[in-house]
Amino acid sequence: MLQASSPVEYKSTRRRNPKIEPFEHNKLIKDPGFIPRVCNAVTQAICKFYAQGSTKLPLERLYRDVYNVVLHTKGEELYKAMEITMTSEVQSLCRPLDAAPEDDALFLQELLAKWNCHARAVKMTHDILAYLDRTFIPTNRRMPIHEVGLHLWRDNMARSDKIRARLIQAVRRQRGGEEELVDGVNKMLTELGAEVMNVPHLCFRDSAGKLHVAGP
Repeated sequence: MLQASSPVEYKSTRRRNPKIEPFEHNKLIKDPGFIPRVCNAVTQAICKFYAQGSTKLPLERLYRDVYNVVLHTKGEELYKAMEITMTSEVQSLCRPLDAAPEDDALFLQELLAKWNCHARAVKMTHDILAYLDRTFIPTNRRMPIHEVGLHLWRDNMARSDKIRARLIQAVRRQRGGEEELVDGVNKMLTELGAEVMNVPHLCFRDSAGKLHVAGP
């Protein structure tokens, strides 16, 4: 699973087991704006998760609305809204890394901070879209939310020629220095899969299966 370095600061709907209110079968006919409003609410929530701002959102209501949308075979709209929003947020996170500090330690700190922000946002997004992930996604053969998060990070960070080259350089120079930073990179690559680096002999696994970044 994606791991975030800081605890999530909201009460999970899973823990409280909110009671999902019955849905009016003709509500979609009565209120044609219901689906767009729910999609917009999900989009705004995801943006707040990435901004790491206030998470005091009406999560139980949002979870219930997501349930009702999926129940009435409108999950595709929600899934697309989630995918588009998450893609935009990840691109915004990774873009500044092209101009990251020359200092290797500062670069790795910034990279890992953004990875942790992404991991936290993916987890929270999954929480509000749990019913979508559990029912609509497997039935319609869509990529699970967790996998969408990994896929986006691979494409925008690990497969970026400039960022990848900078990461390789920083890690190799940093060995023997801030081991905590190198260990953080190892954990991130373990999550993503060493093959995304596309550099022979950069990564290897020890006898316990732990991924390591090779020396120069």
